[in-house]
Amino acid sequence: MTKPQGMERLAELIAHPDHSIVLCGEIWVTPEVLAAAGFNQWPKGLAELAFSIRADICFFHWSENLMAHALREIVELSHGLGMGCGLTKDGPFQRLTQTVDLLTILEELGRSPANLQSRIAEEAEKITKDLALAKEIGMDLIILCDDLAYRGGLYFSPSVFQDLILPHYSMLACQVTTNKSALGWHSDGNVSSILPELVDCGFRFFSLESECVDLFDFKGSYTDRVTLIGGIRTSWLTQKKLSRESQEECLKEIRALADKGGLILSSSCGLYNPEFLPVLKEIYQLMGNI
Repeated sequence: MTKPQGMERLAELIAHPDHSIVLCGEIWVTPEVLAAAGFNQWPKGLAELAFSIRADICFFHWSENLMAHALREIVELSHGLGMGCGLTKDGPFQRLTQTVDLLTILEELGRSPANLQSRIAEEAEKITKDLALAKEIGMDLIILCDDLAYRGGLYFSPSVFQDLILPHYSMLACQVTTNKSALGWHSDGNVSSILPELVDCGFRFFSLESECVDLFDFKGSYTDRVTLIGGIRTSWLTQKKLSRESQEECLKEIRALADKGGLILSSSCGLYNPEFLPVLKEIYQLMGNI
């Protein structure tokens, strides 16, 4: 029996989150990395790069100017190469920070959080329409990206999160999550304090920084409910070649995460430096020892 293709294995993981399936796929790849590797620009070059390094999933970023026909092309490109198709989509808070600087928003949250309620709701409504389109065209996985924290914790109190953002998350998760598609979540920083609420509201896939969140504890607490996207430390990618010690550390950590159920092996920092690509390939090759 031949090994299932990436798109088939992702479909199985979405339908059965308790299955122990390990996939590979980078959430962010910059144009500089594509150019240095000799590929055309996004989206065709991104799909070809993902296929060349034997990724199971090809992720694209859902920018504001991405049209319906382009989304369909993205799905066709990925599935045509046997890969699952994933999109990263900015969340309501992230979208707000693109029109108003973060410091101004945080000051407003400190003075009167309710003043931002209508603006966050407006951004969430725009996302709702986009997710309906994604579901229609058969997108496999969408990762909502909302950077809500720094290394020390949330930018604001958990109560502000519960009042202003969580209700919109619950609505979006209900809209997307089925046995054929799923909604995930990404944030930089230490978001440990709100992870239980995110799981309960319906997010199934989580891209988190291993330097800020205890991935083993989180996955162990929700073995049959969540799939991690991560596991590749930035410190590994910054090496030109993995040392023997780093190889052993890498294998040990990936095995430990894989033992706790579904895993999409990825970095949380993204491929923003062309020098990361050879090390990423080396880590993918180590997967044969898992």
